[in-house]
Amino acid sequence: FGRMVADDANLNVDASVQVAHALSTHAVQNEFDYFTAVDDRNPEDETGAGMIGTIEFNSATLYRYATINVDGLVHNLGERQAAATAAKVFVSSFLTCMPTGKQNTFANRTAPDLVLITVRRDQPLNLAGAFEDPIRPTSTSSISAQSATRLIQRFEFLQRGLAPLDDDNAAGSPGASWLWIGSPEIDSSVATANTERVVRLGELGRLVEAAVVASDS
Repeated sequence: FGRMVADDANLNVDASVQVAHALSTHAVQNEFDYFTAVDDRNPEDETGAGMIGTIEFNSATLYRYATINVDGLVHNLGERQAAATAAKVFVSSFLTCMPTGKQNTFANRTAPDLVLITVRRDQPLNLAGAFEDPIRPTSTSSISAQSATRLIQRFEFLQRGLAPLDDDNAAGSPGASWLWIGSPEIDSSVATANTERVVRLGELGRLVEAAVVASDS
């Protein structure tokens, strides 16, 4: 994630990962949770709550995006295998870890509905533009399924548009792509995705690790 030390520029490290803010794929309206906190052993002359307040929250289908600069990670860690291991751990953590704040209040233990990972030799692609027009729920398709379809459509469109003009430019072409799907409804909606399917979420980290090691060739 990089480091900046004002007093000694020799200690500075350029970040080798970029993480975007999560955004909802649809319009969201915040709700308010009213809460009270009561002391377990209130003195008899002290009645009422120790604290009252409200917490804003919402429930949304989110698009999350991150990209790893493999060459930069190898440079920072000094060894390709160390970079491969770090990439595996980062991918696994990014997919499964949740913020710990207010976890007792909201129990935000959700798994991804869809994960798309691509190894590119050229420019990384943030697909947030797929949701410039917000998803709207229908009676026949959920927000998550429509979001997955929109994401894959934009991905495949850009893959075709950024493909090299000829074999001589193959160095600029994208590498392997993997797709993990956590919903049967989404599985049917993205059936045309030109990616390799994986069965277990934990496989993705190992696939990325192997790709980083192989990228040295």
